[in-house]
Amino acid sequence: MFNKKSLKFNLLITLLVALLISLQGYAQVIDNPKEEQQQRFDYRRLDPNNLPPIEKYTQPKEEVFPLGYPDFIGTSGTNHLNKITTGTGVWTELNPKVPRVTYLGLHFVNKDTGWACGQSGAVIKTMDGGSSWTISSTPVTNLLLKTHSYNGQIVLVTGYDGIILRSSDGGETFELIPSGVGNGYDLWGVQMLNDTLGWVCGLNQTLLKTTDAGLTWQSVSTGLNQHYWSLDFIDEQYGMIACSGGKVLKTTDGGSGWTQIQAGDTRALYTIDVIDSLHIAAAGANGKNVYSSDRGVTWISNSDIPVFSATNCIDFINADTGYTVQDVYNIRKTTNRGQSWFGLPINMTSEWYIQLLEDGTGYSCGEEVGWIYSLNFYKRTNGLENWSRLFLNDNFADVFFIDEENGFAISGISSEIQALYKTNDGGITWMKVQDAPSGNDLLFLDSLTGFIGSNLIYKTTNGGVTWYVPNGGQGGAGKIFFVNQEIGWAVRSNVIYKSTDRGENWFTQLTLPADNFTSIFFVDTLNGWATSRYIWQTANGGINWIQRNDISITFSDDIYFPNLDTGFIGRYSSINNSLFRTTDGGLNWTGIPEVIGARKLFFFPDPIHWLTLGFSRYYFTNDYGDSWIEFTNDVPGGLSSFYAPTNNRGFVAGSGGLILSYVDTTYIPVELISFEGNVDNYKIVLSWITASELNNQGFYIERSIDKKDFETIGFVNGKGTTTESNAYNFIDHKTTDLKIFYRLKQVDYDGSFTYSEIIKIEIPVNNFYLSQNFPNPANPSTNISFTVPEKTKIKINLYSIIGEFVKEILNEEKDKGIYTIKIDLNDLATGVYFYRITTSKGYSDVKKLVLLK
Repeated sequence: MFNKKSLKFNLLITLLVALLISLQGYAQVIDNPKEEQQQRFDYRRLDPNNLPPIEKYTQPKEEVFPLGYPDFIGTSGTNHLNKITTGTGVWTELNPKVPRVTYLGLHFVNKDTGWACGQSGAVIKTMDGGSSWTISSTPVTNLLLKTHSYNGQIVLVTGYDGIILRSSDGGETFELIPSGVGNGYDLWGVQMLNDTLGWVCGLNQTLLKTTDAGLTWQSVSTGLNQHYWSLDFIDEQYGMIACSGGKVLKTTDGGSGWTQIQAGDTRALYTIDVIDSLHIAAAGANGKNVYSSDRGVTWISNSDIPVFSATNCIDFINADTGYTVQDVYNIRKTTNRGQSWFGLPINMTSEWYIQLLEDGTGYSCGEEVGWIYSLNFYKRTNGLENWSRLFLNDNFADVFFIDEENGFAISGISSEIQALYKTNDGGITWMKVQDAPSGNDLLFLDSLTGFIGSNLIYKTTNGGVTWYVPNGGQGGAGKIFFVNQEIGWAVRSNVIYKSTDRGENWFTQLTLPADNFTSIFFVDTLNGWATSRYIWQTANGGINWIQRNDISITFSDDIYFPNLDTGFIGRYSSINNSLFRTTDGGLNWTGIPEVIGARKLFFFPDPIHWLTLGFSRYYFTNDYGDSWIEFTNDVPGGLSSFYAPTNNRGFVAGSGGLILSYVDTTYIPVELISFEGNVDNYKIVLSWITASELNNQGFYIERSIDKKDFETIGFVNGKGTTTESNAYNFIDHKTTDLKIFYRLKQVDYDGSFTYSEIIKIEIPVNNFYLSQNFPNPANPSTNISFTVPEKTKIKINLYSIIGEFVKEILNEEKDKGIYTIKIDLNDLATGVYFYRITTSKGYSDVKKLVLLK
């Protein structure tokens, strides 16, 4: 028999566990301290209890490479580099435009040209000192460890399980070269000594040599059974290898013979730098740090580099001064041959490789803390310790755009890097806002007034230049919502706050003994909803809140009511129904089975369409939530926030610096920014601009004198499908009325069409005017327009090029107005003619006419 008490107890335990999971997830978003302990993987694969997950470093390229990278054309939609067109719209990657992976190796042949390699078979190349990068084509998705080139043309890359990649076109494309070794023989060192001679070393006493520029490799035996972690040659004869067991292998005859040297204790040496023929520096496990000034015959064991893990790379710029990177934040420096090391006053998280060039330029890459960061890449310029990031790779928590050009992105308070960034060019470039707070929620009321939800509530009144904590903002906020320019609410932990003066003062409305609010939304100034472990409702502006125990939905993350009757709730679940809908003001809720993982809800200005981002699954609706389109496979994972300043343009931000632009082509096929007309010498110049186009065949220009009956007067070809802005114009010469109406009929390739707004042009008739004939040259007829400001007799005659009278065109009295007459020239020969207007009011003018048959 069932034990009801036991069943109730088990259900209670299940609910408590779920609650803890939910609150833990919320705490990670809001309160997770920067100092939290993170897992560090052993990429050398020596510790079986701490191996990097294979699914991390061999992620499919379509998951971590730029959106629509050509290597996987056809995975979804129509792809272009950094852009993809899907059934719902056009996604464009604005940042970072390189694979979002950890890079473990780099090499620069000069201060401008270099390569980096890392996870998922990623190799990138720069030719301008890291300002811009291209993505190299590689045939693997495995982890790549090191790269090197002697002449900038032949480039080698080595990696896990015996991988050797070779490029003969300067690192643009790579082919896989047989190395003769297999799984478990990771290749950690590579160096080309000239155009043809090179070396590779790795695990399990692997040492390989090439004499044909890396096309083939031969195994070399040294007699030492250790792992070979790093090698460095200063010429074709003299080189050394850093090994496990504290051993150094040395050759002075080009590798024909090798000498084994014990360099200090038996802690492994992971990196070695042969500074010159006498001086050598090496470092390795647990801070090991040794130095030789006699060609490696004897070694001085210096004090440990003050870290609790491995030194991965060492590079000396002279016999005294060197740099290291290790498995703990920051680059360290010595000026006394490694006797002591000090950290630099910079916030860097680069751990795997460092290279200093003769001109003082330096590069460093790496860092892997759990599964959090990628793209940590730094540059040193002008010989100063002003290392700066080459890639914007924050884990963004929120994004907000005031309009299509001006926006902000913010990294969360639980991120290692905490900052606010601003763009003024639609997300193409980003600038860090100095001294600005970080946070998890962004909101602007207009171009000047904005808020950041963090451990405190921050406010700006000058467009984000400076920030301050308003009165009552000390409680912080995980979500801020304003129903109008004056009245807003904020939630954090177990508190709901309200402001009635544009966020200048906040006061507490509700405090719970044990709960965590996750979101808040108001339909108007009275009716609002909040989510937490339960659903909360108010009908009097938050004076009283009702806990809706009758609603079975628990552990909710977000809520949205487009009107008083219709609402949606996103629930914290990755496997069950997670989106629920009500159509009766919250009395009854129905699950939407096709949507899984609807954790956060984001909106366009028009409630007909919005989207949800959740547990790596993403959905659109374009019919008020009646049906849903999943777009998970169209975009990278790790999306955290979306904001749409217009009905068909939005921006999304996520982890690893990911920022995408979105044009919703299902909402409107062509976004018309402007349509206007101007009078130019009694011609009407129509001009219009589009922000984006989808399958746009073109525009019919239509004219009317009564705003009812329109006639087509011309056609202008469109640009097909594009997310770029385009400008168009059309000139109407036949302006015979003082008031004219125009509209555009935009037509798709499939015949569907939409009309623009109607514009009115009024033509002032204050002076006499004679227009140039159109078309000109004429063949065999043409049109002449003229303007009469008052009733008068008009005479127009045609003359030959030598001034002889040819024919009379017009001779009659006209009232005030604009006139166009058609002239038949079939009876005249090809040539140049003149036509002259004279009036009884004393006005005259002459224009040239060309007849070409």
